[in-house]
Amino acid sequence: MKKIAIITAFVSSLLLVSSSSNATIRRVGFTATTSPVSGTDYTTFQSAHDAANVGDTIQLYPSTASTSYNATLNKRLVILGAGYFYNSYTTPSATDLLNTGLQNLAGGVSTVNITIGVGSSGTYIAGFYNLSVSTSNIPDSLNDITITRSRSVSVSWDNSGVCNNWIISQCMGINANQSGYGASFTGNRTITNFRIENCIGDNSNGSIAVSLNNSPVGISSGQILNCTAVSNSFSLEARNQAVVVQNCIIQYFYYLYNVANTIFVNNITSSPASNSPVFTNPGSTGNVFNVDFSNNAYFLGYPNNTSGSTTLNSPDARYRLSATSPAKNAGIIPGTATATDCGAYGGTNPYKASGIPPIPSFYKLNAPSSTATGSSYQLTFSVKSNN
Repeated sequence: MKKIAIITAFVSSLLLVSSSSNATIRRVGFTATTSPVSGTDYTTFQSAHDAANVGDTIQLYPSTASTSYNATLNKRLVILGAGYFYNSYTTPSATDLLNTGLQNLAGGVSTVNITIGVGSSGTYIAGFYNLSVSTSNIPDSLNDITITRSRSVSVSWDNSGVCNNWIISQCMGINANQSGYGASFTGNRTITNFRIENCIGDNSNGSIAVSLNNSPVGISSGQILNCTAVSNSFSLEARNQAVVVQNCIIQYFYYLYNVANTIFVNNITSSPASNSPVFTNPGSTGNVFNVDFSNNAYFLGYPNNTSGSTTLNSPDARYRLSATSPAKNAGIIPGTATATDCGAYGGTNPYKASGIPPIPSFYKLNAPSSTATGSSYQLTFSVKSNN
């Protein structure tokens, strides 16, 4: 079957890099019966980065040793993992369902630590569990970073220059923090136009927590869109800057600090309207209060996700809306009059279960034999897009 495996990998590579014909895929931690391929396989994340060209893709593979991957970036790259909830290493408990849409790879990745350095603007990161992304002591702008389809994500903007257009999307459990600054750092630390969208927070897999600091400059603007946060898993420290929270299902606004200029639009919450900035802030509108989440009226599997001894949904799929959920078409796509579902599975960028990275999945491959006997060799295969 060696020929079939090689052809499959080749076609997959073509599809993945179709948008950038000069890009190369580099693998870290990949194990196979064949010897490592020079220029493709690397033993460390940093060595793959150092060998990569701008626009290349680096794939980080899980292992039974529960590997930790670490790198400092100084070029624009695509960095992909295997997703989460795909085997016993990545599910929260033995009773949780695996995502059958993901390849059941052995082992896991304990942590992925990425430092965003000068030159890495435009980097795209997806498909990881225990992901930490940080900036540190860099006076230059670090723009257009996308972090998506990951679980237990920590983002730290620490003593760094202007960070424009960061997107954190389709993640489960995020903590985005702009920590206090060092007195020796006199540059502009503004976090401008950040967007957190279609993320899920719960007490089992991580909260949705955003804490922004206004010293010496702070933040300028941001959006939190179409997120789902159950129990006490949502907090926002906005430093009185222009942040919009829209189309979210937030069971409790656990912690709101310096949100005088935050605008809340079309959110659903069990919190009362009285004395709440969600109700009283200028511009806030369309919010629904005093919602009862004690039954499964809103979600397929929350609060109850079992039938007898059977688990019904994976830890993230349980937050899909039920067929008759009042959250259906209860939101508005920002800047339009178009209705959309509230919560992580609504909006323009719906949550993708278990962090399936945007790599095509081959789910069918037929071949007449494992070896070619003539000048032609016919293959039949089916591919599913995970964009």
